[in-house]
Amino acid sequence: MDQLHDANPLERQLVAKATAARIPITAAFELTPGCNMRCDMCYIRLGKEEIEKKGGIRRRDYWLQQAEELKNLGTLFILLTGGEPLLHPDFSEIYTRLRENGFILTINTNGTLITEETAQMFKRLKPRRVNVTLYGASNETYRKLCHNPKGFDQCMQGLLLLKENNIDTKLNLSIVKENLHEYTQLLDIARSLDIPAEVNSYMFACKRNDCKDGYKITDARLDAIEAAKAEVDYLRYKYGKNFKQLAQEYVKEPLTPRQEPLVLYCRAGKSSLWLNWKGEMTACCTMEQPMEVIDGTPLKEKWQKIVAKCTSLTPHEECRECKLANKCNVCYSSATHEKQAGGSIDYVCQMTKTKIEEITKAANEED
Repeated sequence: MDQLHDANPLERQLVAKATAARIPITAAFELTPGCNMRCDMCYIRLGKEEIEKKGGIRRRDYWLQQAEELKNLGTLFILLTGGEPLLHPDFSEIYTRLRENGFILTINTNGTLITEETAQMFKRLKPRRVNVTLYGASNETYRKLCHNPKGFDQCMQGLLLLKENNIDTKLNLSIVKENLHEYTQLLDIARSLDIPAEVNSYMFACKRNDCKDGYKITDARLDAIEAAKAEVDYLRYKYGKNFKQLAQEYVKEPLTPRQEPLVLYCRAGKSSLWLNWKGEMTACCTMEQPMEVIDGTPLKEKWQKIVAKCTSLTPHEECRECKLANKCNVCYSSATHEKQAGGSIDYVCQMTKTKIEEITKAANEED
């Protein structure tokens, strides 16, 4: 969930220094849990009535106040997300003020609500990037998966507006059971639009405590073998004719057993934080704990408490001495949620084993 996973060398240097110094150089503003779609694998979405029952969303001045305090803490990069952030009634004002105050902004959106006015705003005050999630290659798939029968057309219109206005855009392709049959078409759309694409075939098994029963990510997502194969197919697409050579290098890299249990080793709670719509600070979008309520106490104090709490999280002992550790994408949060959802991290383990098998096959393929 890191908005700087594709950081340039200067950004990586800044982030490394911030991580060492425990400075929250990146923050995410979860403006709203509301959305104009109801995707089967969503773990955050709430309806309007539910949002109001829980106190409603925070408005412009709240977010600008948090941004001012974060700026003093060293925050430079902010992700605006949701739900669907463009549904927030103050989105344009929040975006404009944050950009004018020097923040580097990224937006996560489903792309269906991008208008000419929004595109012009992005053209005038350029974001670092707009990440658009493309859920299908047809309105029918959007109807079944996202419960929006016009979602595909709306998203494509939004993408065209971003391209016409030269906005840096990336496609996120979330591959689940309901759209797997359109996988190749999704990649073809990215290629035809000349927009970089990233495939996400692993769906976190998380579920916000606020969400109603019925949001069952484990039912919507691919089984572990399918998810791993989809990830390898993406690598083929991404690297093209160089894939076989990279596969051979991957196979040659020796397995490095983990010597310790799995702990929180990413930037969450070190140089990255999450502010959710309810007025709470967490280390990551998928981690509801540790959590600090934003109550008027300086954010610096809240951040320091998050940092301290993240160092004392209970490790995942089952990952100790795992022989596949250096080829596994498991993180602390995914392991936590897999265990809560199914009692073990077997899903992630199976994904890793299948990925290794598929890349090994590719490395040994005859030309």
